[in-house]
Amino acid sequence: MAALWVFIKRGFLTTFSYRLASALMLAGMFIGVIQYGFMAKFLKEGNTFPLLAPYGGDIMAYLITGSMFMAFLGVSLNSFSGTIRQEQMMGTLEYLLLSRTPLPLIMINSALWNFLMTCFNTVLIFLVIILVFGMKLSVNALASLQVLILSIVCISGIGLMSAGVILVTKHGDPITWGFSTLTGLLSGVIFPVQVLPNFLRKISAVLPPTYALRAIRKAVIVNAGFSQLRGDILSLSVMSLVTLSLGYYLFRWGFNRARRDGSLAEY
Repeated sequence: MAALWVFIKRGFLTTFSYRLASALMLAGMFIGVIQYGFMAKFLKEGNTFPLLAPYGGDIMAYLITGSMFMAFLGVSLNSFSGTIRQEQMMGTLEYLLLSRTPLPLIMINSALWNFLMTCFNTVLIFLVIILVFGMKLSVNALASLQVLILSIVCISGIGLMSAGVILVTKHGDPITWGFSTLTGLLSGVIFPVQVLPNFLRKISAVLPPTYALRAIRKAVIVNAGFSQLRGDILSLSVMSLVTLSLGYYLFRWGFNRARRDGSLAEY
């Protein structure tokens, strides 16, 4: 617990010691989401969206929740590899490996600050969108939290795969690039997967964010409970076992390969 607090404190001090960078990052997030809000307001003038009926039919809520989910996806994918990269660049990775704290715990503790900041930004942005655009939500808090945590765990397994690759390649991360690209295109971030051709829907069906987005939208927008989300939650649970197992294997492979080659501290 003491180690966890140290990592959170370090994240806080690091983030807010660069005030201009923090302010610009937050402003960029707001501008991006506000753009989604105005686009949704324009699109729904005099229009109905039958494919959005399971999510209350509100295109604004659909787009904003998709945008916010992508923020969590980015943190889940990049936190582990980002931690490795940062410690390599600072020349502190080998010192961390010599500490009593296991490397997986170091990575989890480092990532936690990023998740806390993303949660804070998400709540803040939702409040602004509700006040500015009058967006209506009917949130099932417990179901939303369960789906969000399960989604983070599942996608973090893919982040572990990415971290393992980074340890070996130092530059270039095909796993994160490929997964992010497929998610943005095929998982229903800005349009329902029903509009995709059949062969692309089959690819969509093996992507965890497809199930995560569907479940989180129903829980946040139309107050769906566990019974209504059971299928998506079960799918995410199975996928979590797969991604975490593969992530652990790939990370151990990358770590052992880099240690054998003497390149752990190289970047």
